[in-house]
Amino acid sequence: MIAAATLAMSVPVGPANAADVGDPIIEGLAGPLGLAVGSDGTIYVSEAFGGRLTAHKNGKARVLVDVPGQEIAGLDAKGKGTLVYTQTLFDGEAGEEAPPLDAILARVRPNGKAKTIASIQDYEIANNPDESNTYGLLDPSQPCVDGLPPFLPPSNPGIIESHPYAVAIVPGGYAVADAAANAIFKVRKNGRISTVAVLPPIEQVLDQAAVDQALEMFGLDVSACLGETFHGEPVPTDIEVGPDGKWYVSTLPGFPENFGAGAIWRIDPRTGATEMVADGLAGPVDIAVADDGTIWVAELFGFQISKIVGGVVVDSTFAHSPGAIEIAPDGTIYATTGVFTPNGAVVIVTP
Repeated sequence: MIAAATLAMSVPVGPANAADVGDPIIEGLAGPLGLAVGSDGTIYVSEAFGGRLTAHKNGKARVLVDVPGQEIAGLDAKGKGTLVYTQTLFDGEAGEEAPPLDAILARVRPNGKAKTIASIQDYEIANNPDESNTYGLLDPSQPCVDGLPPFLPPSNPGIIESHPYAVAIVPGGYAVADAAANAIFKVRKNGRISTVAVLPPIEQVLDQAAVDQALEMFGLDVSACLGETFHGEPVPTDIEVGPDGKWYVSTLPGFPENFGAGAIWRIDPRTGATEMVADGLAGPVDIAVADDGTIWVAELFGFQISKIVGGVVVDSTFAHSPGAIEIAPDGTIYATTGVFTPNGAVVIVTP
Protein backbone atom coordinates (compact mmCIF):
# COMPACT_ATOMS: atom_id res chain seq x y z
CA MET A 1 0.00 0.00 0.00
CA ILE A 2 2.74 2.47 0.89
CA ALA A 3 5.63 2.45 -1.55
CA ALA A 4 9.03 3.46 -0.25
CA ALA A 5 9.89 4.59 -3.77
CA THR A 6 7.50 7.49 -3.34
CA LEU A 7 9.90 8.96 -0.80
CA ALA A 8 12.13 9.97 -3.67
CA MET A 9 9.73 12.82 -4.33
CA SER A 10 10.80 16.31 -3.36
CA VAL A 11 10.05 17.42 0.17
CA PRO A 12 7.78 20.49 0.37
CA VAL A 13 8.44 23.36 2.70
CA GLY A 14 5.61 23.90 5.17
CA PRO A 15 4.09 27.32 5.74
CA ALA A 16 5.72 27.67 9.15
CA ASN A 17 7.49 25.65 11.81
CA ALA A 18 5.00 26.37 14.54
CA ALA A 19 5.43 23.02 16.27
CA ASP A 20 8.58 21.49 17.70
CA VAL A 21 9.43 17.83 17.18
CA GLY A 22 11.50 16.77 20.16
CA ASP A 23 14.25 14.22 20.53
CA PRO A 24 13.29 10.52 20.68
CA ILE A 25 11.86 9.29 23.96
CA ILE A 26 11.61 5.72 22.62
CA GLU A 27 13.94 4.27 19.97
CA GLY A 28 14.73 1.04 18.15
CA LEU A 29 11.29 0.52 16.61
CA ALA A 30 10.71 -1.41 13.36
CA GLY A 31 8.14 0.43 11.27
CA PRO A 32 6.15 2.24 14.00
CA LEU A 33 2.89 2.82 12.12
CA GLY A 34 0.50 2.61 15.07
CA LEU A 35 0.42 4.61 18.29
CA ALA A 36 -1.90 4.86 21.29
CA VAL A 37 -1.68 6.18 24.84
CA GLY A 38 -3.56 4.77 27.81
CA SER A 39 -5.06 6.82 30.64
CA ASP A 40 -2.17 5.77 32.88
CA GLY A 41 0.39 7.21 30.44
CA THR A 42 1.43 3.90 28.90
CA ILE A 43 2.54 4.37 25.28
CA TYR A 44 1.60 1.54 22.95
CA VAL A 45 3.35 1.12 19.60
CA SER A 46 2.61 -1.28 16.77
CA GLU A 47 5.80 -2.18 14.90
CA ALA A 48 4.41 -3.13 11.51
CA PHE A 49 7.71 -4.36 10.09
CA GLY A 50 8.66 -6.28 13.22
CA GLY A 51 5.32 -7.93 13.93
CA ARG A 52 5.29 -6.59 17.47
CA LEU A 53 2.97 -4.67 19.77
CA THR A 54 4.91 -3.08 22.61
CA ALA A 55 3.99 -1.13 25.74
CA HIS A 56 6.32 1.57 27.14
CA LYS A 57 6.13 3.17 30.56
CA ASN A 58 8.70 4.77 32.87
CA GLY A 59 11.53 3.88 30.51
CA LYS A 60 10.64 0.19 30.41
CA ALA A 61 9.36 -1.74 27.39
CA ARG A 62 7.13 -4.79 27.40
CA VAL A 63 6.22 -6.93 24.37
CA LEU A 64 2.50 -7.71 24.34
CA VAL A 65 2.23 -9.43 20.96
CA ASP A 66 5.14 -10.91 19.01
CA VAL A 67 4.32 -12.40 15.60
CA PRO A 68 7.39 -12.16 13.31
CA GLY A 69 6.48 -12.08 9.63
CA GLN A 70 3.01 -10.71 10.35
CA GLU A 71 1.87 -7.10 10.27
CA ILE A 72 0.40 -5.23 13.22
CA ALA A 73 -0.73 -1.77 12.12
CA GLY A 74 -3.85 -0.22 13.66
CA LEU A 75 -3.95 0.41 17.38
CA ASP A 76 -6.16 2.11 19.97
CA ALA A 77 -6.34 2.14 23.74
CA LYS A 78 -8.87 3.34 26.26
CA GLY A 79 -8.56 3.45 30.02
CA LYS A 80 -6.35 0.80 31.55
CA GLY A 81 -7.95 -2.33 30.17
CA THR A 82 -9.03 -1.87 26.54
CA LEU A 83 -6.34 -2.30 23.90
CA VAL A 84 -7.26 -3.31 20.35
CA TYR A 85 -5.19 -3.77 17.22
CA THR A 86 -5.41 -4.91 13.60
CA GLN A 87 -3.27 -7.70 12.24
CA THR A 88 -2.68 -9.10 8.77
CA LEU A 89 -1.45 -12.69 8.70
CA PHE A 90 0.81 -13.96 5.92
CA ASP A 91 2.05 -17.41 4.95
CA GLY A 92 5.77 -17.08 4.26
CA GLU A 93 8.44 -14.47 4.70
CA ALA A 94 7.46 -10.91 5.48
CA GLY A 95 7.21 -8.80 2.36
CA GLU A 96 6.39 -11.66 -0.01
CA GLU A 97 3.73 -10.90 -2.60
CA ALA A 98 1.04 -13.33 -1.52
CA PRO A 99 -2.56 -12.90 -0.38
CA PRO A 100 -2.93 -12.83 3.40
CA LEU A 101 -4.22 -15.83 5.25
CA ASP A 102 -6.44 -13.59 7.32
CA ALA A 103 -6.90 -9.98 8.40
CA ILE A 104 -8.30 -9.52 11.88
CA LEU A 105 -9.26 -7.18 14.66
CA ALA A 106 -7.98 -8.40 18.01
CA ARG A 107 -7.82 -7.33 21.63
CA VAL A 108 -5.17 -7.66 24.31
CA ARG A 109 -6.93 -8.63 27.52
CA PRO A 110 -5.88 -7.19 30.90
CA ASN A 111 -4.21 -10.55 31.61
CA GLY A 112 -1.92 -9.97 28.62
CA LYS A 113 -3.43 -12.60 26.33
CA ALA A 114 -4.61 -11.67 22.84
CA LYS A 115 -8.02 -12.67 21.48
CA THR A 116 -9.45 -12.28 17.99
CA ILE A 117 -12.63 -10.20 17.90
CA ALA A 118 -13.49 -10.62 14.22
CA SER A 119 -12.08 -11.53 10.82
CA ILE A 120 -12.29 -8.43 8.64
CA GLN A 121 -11.14 -10.51 5.68
CA ASP A 122 -14.05 -12.94 6.02
CA TYR A 123 -16.46 -10.02 5.95
CA GLU A 124 -14.74 -8.52 2.89
CA ILE A 125 -14.92 -11.85 1.05
CA ALA A 126 -18.62 -12.15 1.79
CA ASN A 127 -19.56 -8.54 0.98
CA ASN A 128 -16.89 -6.65 -1.02
CA PRO A 129 -18.51 -3.26 -0.29
CA ASP A 130 -16.45 -1.23 -2.78
CA GLU A 131 -17.55 -3.40 -5.70
CA SER A 132 -19.88 -0.48 -6.44
CA ASN A 133 -16.87 1.76 -7.15
CA THR A 134 -15.14 1.89 -10.53
CA TYR A 135 -11.37 2.43 -10.52
CA GLY A 136 -9.09 3.12 -13.44
CA LEU A 137 -9.23 5.31 -16.51
CA LEU A 138 -12.24 7.56 -16.94
CA ASP A 139 -13.37 7.67 -20.58
CA PRO A 140 -9.89 7.00 -22.03
CA SER A 141 -8.91 7.74 -25.60
CA GLN A 142 -8.59 4.83 -28.04
CA PRO A 143 -4.78 5.17 -28.35
CA CYS A 144 -4.57 4.88 -24.56
CA VAL A 145 -6.74 1.75 -24.51
CA ASP A 146 -4.78 0.21 -27.41
CA GLY A 147 -1.51 0.84 -25.59
CA LEU A 148 -2.49 -1.07 -22.45
CA PRO A 149 -1.24 -4.65 -21.99
CA PRO A 150 -3.93 -7.36 -22.40
CA PHE A 151 -3.98 -8.19 -18.69
CA LEU A 152 -4.67 -4.57 -17.66
CA PRO A 153 -8.27 -3.45 -18.29
CA PRO A 154 -8.93 0.30 -18.58
CA SER A 155 -11.16 0.13 -15.49
CA ASN A 156 -12.38 -2.34 -12.91
CA PRO A 157 -14.72 -2.55 -9.93
CA GLY A 158 -13.41 -2.91 -6.40
CA ILE A 159 -11.85 -6.32 -5.85
CA ILE A 160 -12.03 -8.60 -2.84
CA GLU A 161 -9.06 -7.62 -0.71
CA SER A 162 -8.63 -6.77 2.97
CA HIS A 163 -5.98 -4.84 4.87
CA PRO A 164 -7.37 -3.42 8.13
CA TYR A 165 -4.95 -0.60 8.79
CA ALA A 166 -6.48 1.47 11.59
CA VAL A 167 -8.93 1.10 14.43
CA ALA A 168 -10.70 3.43 16.85
CA ILE A 169 -12.66 2.50 19.94
CA VAL A 170 -16.18 3.86 19.55
CA PRO A 171 -19.44 3.50 21.51
CA GLY A 172 -20.65 -0.08 21.21
CA GLY A 173 -17.52 -1.42 19.55
CA TYR A 174 -14.80 -0.43 17.13
CA ALA A 175 -14.41 1.52 13.89
CA VAL A 176 -12.01 -0.07 11.39
CA ALA A 177 -10.46 1.57 8.34
CA ASP A 178 -9.59 -1.06 5.74
CA ALA A 179 -6.89 0.14 3.35
CA ALA A 180 -7.59 -2.54 0.73
CA ALA A 181 -11.38 -2.77 1.01
CA ASN A 182 -11.50 1.06 0.72
CA ALA A 183 -14.25 1.06 3.30
CA ILE A 184 -15.02 1.89 6.90
CA PHE A 185 -16.49 -0.85 9.08
CA LYS A 186 -18.17 -0.96 12.48
CA VAL A 187 -17.28 -4.02 14.52
CA ARG A 188 -19.46 -4.62 17.52
CA LYS A 189 -18.03 -6.11 20.69
CA ASN A 190 -19.58 -9.48 19.79
CA GLY A 191 -17.67 -9.48 16.49
CA ARG A 192 -20.56 -8.58 14.20
CA ILE A 193 -19.40 -6.36 11.32
CA SER A 194 -21.31 -3.84 9.23
CA THR A 195 -20.27 -1.36 6.54
CA VAL A 196 -20.54 2.27 7.57
CA ALA A 197 -19.15 3.95 4.45
CA VAL A 198 -17.42 3.23 1.15
CA LEU A 199 -15.02 6.01 0.24
CA PRO A 200 -15.24 7.60 -3.22
CA PRO A 201 -12.53 7.08 -5.87
CA ILE A 202 -9.75 9.68 -5.99
CA GLU A 203 -9.60 11.52 -9.31
CA GLN A 204 -6.09 12.12 -10.60
CA VAL A 205 -4.44 12.99 -13.89
CA LEU A 206 -1.77 10.71 -15.32
CA ASP A 207 1.06 13.20 -15.63
CA GLN A 208 4.63 12.38 -16.62
CA ALA A 209 5.54 11.50 -13.02
CA ALA A 210 2.71 8.94 -12.95
CA VAL A 211 3.81 7.45 -16.28
CA ASP A 212 7.36 7.16 -14.98
CA GLN A 213 6.06 5.64 -11.74
CA ALA A 214 4.14 2.93 -13.63
CA LEU A 215 7.27 2.00 -15.58
CA GLU A 216 9.60 2.04 -12.59
CA MET A 217 7.37 0.25 -10.10
CA PHE A 218 5.34 -2.11 -12.29
CA GLY A 219 7.23 -2.30 -15.57
CA LEU A 220 4.20 -0.91 -17.43
CA ASP A 221 4.46 1.47 -20.37
CA VAL A 222 1.35 3.68 -20.16
CA SER A 223 2.84 6.62 -22.03
CA ALA A 224 -0.09 6.60 -24.48
CA CYS A 225 -2.33 7.49 -21.52
CA LEU A 226 -0.44 10.65 -20.58
CA GLY A 227 -2.93 13.33 -19.55
CA GLU A 228 -5.82 10.92 -19.07
CA THR A 229 -8.01 11.04 -15.96
CA PHE A 230 -7.64 8.13 -13.55
CA HIS A 231 -9.83 7.09 -10.64
CA GLY A 232 -7.49 5.80 -7.94
CA GLU A 233 -8.51 3.77 -4.94
CA PRO A 234 -9.25 5.84 -1.80
CA VAL A 235 -6.90 4.05 0.59
CA PRO A 236 -7.93 4.82 4.21
CA THR A 237 -4.97 5.02 6.58
CA ASP A 238 -6.41 6.16 9.90
CA ILE A 239 -9.69 6.72 11.70
CA GLU A 240 -10.37 8.88 14.74
CA VAL A 241 -13.44 10.11 16.61
CA GLY A 242 -13.80 13.88 16.69
CA PRO A 243 -15.32 16.00 19.46
CA ASP A 244 -18.50 16.22 17.35
CA GLY A 245 -18.88 12.44 17.43
CA LYS A 246 -18.11 12.15 13.70
CA TRP A 247 -15.43 9.81 12.40
CA TYR A 248 -12.40 11.39 10.72
CA VAL A 249 -10.52 9.36 8.14
CA SER A 250 -7.25 10.05 6.33
CA THR A 251 -6.71 8.67 2.84
CA LEU A 252 -3.95 8.45 0.28
CA PRO A 253 -4.66 7.37 -3.27
CA GLY A 254 -3.77 4.09 -4.84
CA PHE A 255 -1.83 4.30 -8.10
CA PRO A 256 -0.68 6.76 -9.31
CA GLU A 257 -0.29 8.32 -5.84
CA ASN A 258 0.12 11.85 -7.17
CA PHE A 259 1.97 14.01 -4.70
CA GLY A 260 -0.50 16.02 -2.65
CA ALA A 261 -3.49 13.80 -3.45
CA GLY A 262 -4.02 12.79 0.18
CA ALA A 263 -7.16 13.92 2.01
CA ILE A 264 -9.15 13.85 5.25
CA TRP A 265 -12.81 12.97 5.37
CA ARG A 266 -15.58 13.33 7.95
CA ILE A 267 -18.07 10.49 8.20
CA ASP A 268 -21.40 10.43 10.01
CA PRO A 269 -21.39 6.98 11.67
CA ARG A 270 -25.20 6.92 11.77
CA THR A 271 -25.85 7.58 8.09
CA GLY A 272 -22.52 6.91 6.39
CA ALA A 273 -22.60 10.39 4.84
CA THR A 274 -19.06 11.33 3.79
CA GLU A 275 -17.59 14.77 3.13
CA MET A 276 -14.04 15.94 2.46
CA VAL A 277 -12.52 18.09 5.21
CA ALA A 278 -9.09 18.83 3.73
CA ASP A 279 -6.98 17.81 0.74
CA GLY A 280 -3.62 18.51 -0.85
CA LEU A 281 -1.77 16.30 1.66
CA ALA A 282 1.36 14.29 0.94
CA GLY A 283 0.79 10.76 2.22
CA PRO A 284 -1.36 11.33 5.32
CA VAL A 285 -0.94 8.02 7.11
CA ASP A 286 -2.21 9.02 10.55
CA ILE A 287 -4.23 11.78 12.19
CA ALA A 288 -5.19 13.00 15.65
CA VAL A 289 -8.20 15.20 16.39
CA ALA A 290 -8.01 17.58 19.35
CA ASP A 291 -10.93 18.57 21.57
CA ASP A 292 -11.20 21.91 19.75
CA GLY A 293 -11.43 20.20 16.35
CA THR A 294 -7.84 20.87 15.32
CA ILE A 295 -6.50 18.00 13.20
CA TRP A 296 -2.86 16.94 13.36
CA VAL A 297 -1.56 14.93 10.41
CA ALA A 298 1.50 12.75 9.96
CA GLU A 299 2.39 13.22 6.27
CA LEU A 300 4.74 10.34 5.55
CA PHE A 301 5.65 11.35 2.00
CA GLY A 302 5.80 15.04 2.89
CA PHE A 303 8.26 14.50 5.73
CA GLN A 304 6.15 16.73 7.94
CA ILE A 305 3.55 16.97 10.66
CA SER A 306 0.83 19.43 9.79
CA LYS A 307 -1.85 21.26 11.72
CA ILE A 308 -5.27 21.72 10.11
CA VAL A 309 -7.82 24.27 11.33
CA GLY A 310 -11.11 24.77 9.52
CA GLY A 311 -10.01 22.49 6.70
CA VAL A 312 -6.85 24.51 6.01
CA VAL A 313 -3.24 23.56 6.73
CA VAL A 314 -2.07 26.44 8.91
CA ASP A 315 1.32 25.13 10.00
CA SER A 316 3.73 22.31 9.17
CA THR A 317 6.98 21.20 10.73
CA PHE A 318 9.64 18.81 9.45
CA ALA A 319 9.61 15.24 10.74
CA HIS A 320 11.59 12.35 9.28
CA SER A 321 9.10 9.91 7.72
CA PRO A 322 6.39 10.26 10.41
CA GLY A 323 4.15 7.21 10.70
CA ALA A 324 1.67 7.96 13.48
CA ILE A 325 0.42 10.77 15.69
CA GLU A 326 -1.69 10.63 18.85
CA ILE A 327 -3.03 13.01 21.47
CA ALA A 328 -2.78 11.50 24.95
CA PRO A 329 -5.53 11.91 27.55
CA ASP A 330 -3.42 14.61 29.25
CA GLY A 331 -3.12 16.56 25.98
CA THR A 332 0.47 15.58 25.13
CA ILE A 333 0.98 15.04 21.40
CA TYR A 334 3.11 12.03 20.50
CA ALA A 335 4.30 10.99 17.06
CA THR A 336 6.45 8.28 15.54
CA THR A 337 9.28 9.02 13.11
CA GLY A 338 11.83 7.12 11.05
CA VAL A 339 9.32 4.59 9.73
CA PHE A 340 11.63 3.37 6.96
CA THR A 341 14.81 3.49 9.01
CA PRO A 342 16.29 0.76 11.26
CA ASN A 343 15.69 2.97 14.28
CA GLY A 344 12.11 4.19 14.39
CA ALA A 345 11.23 6.39 17.33
CA VAL A 346 8.52 8.06 19.39
CA VAL A 347 8.80 11.82 19.88
CA ILE A 348 6.80 14.56 21.56
CA VAL A 349 5.33 17.31 19.38
CA THR A 350 5.02 20.66 21.14
CA PRO A 351 2.61 23.12 19.48
